[in-house]
Amino acid sequence: MSISDNLKRLRRDKGWTQGELAIKSGVGMAQISKIEKNKTDPKLSTIYQLINAMGCSADALLIDTEKSNIDSVIAVALERVKQLGEDDKKVLLTIIDKYCIATSLQQMADRKVFFGLNIHLDGSTPEMIKKSE
Repeated sequence: MSISDNLKRLRRDKGWTQGELAIKSGVGMAQISKIEKNKTDPKLSTIYQLINAMGCSADALLIDTEKSNIDSVIAVALERVKQLGEDDKKVLLTIIDKYCIATSLQQMADRKVFFGLNIHLDGSTPEMIKKSE
């Protein structure tokens, strides 16, 4: 994802038109259009104006998701989440929590560990095997 894609996404996240972004940032609408169409590389001063107007980090505007590691991409996604309303944040938090729980349970099942016991395929535990010997 390029600066053009990021700028469009961030602007749309705010529900702004190019004209609104132009007014809020002091960057001409024609310049914003060119950046979003990937027809120009903005100057550093323009990048700062856009970052300040949108209240985002430099990473959010400049990150190339195809070349960045997953943790950097997640950090930018979480930055976008901060812009959502409280109810939407709660929904996403619930989804993340449920996913993490499911992943942990799957890892336990893969290791065949339940309630702190190492369960063998026949249902026995190491403790049961020792007692029967």
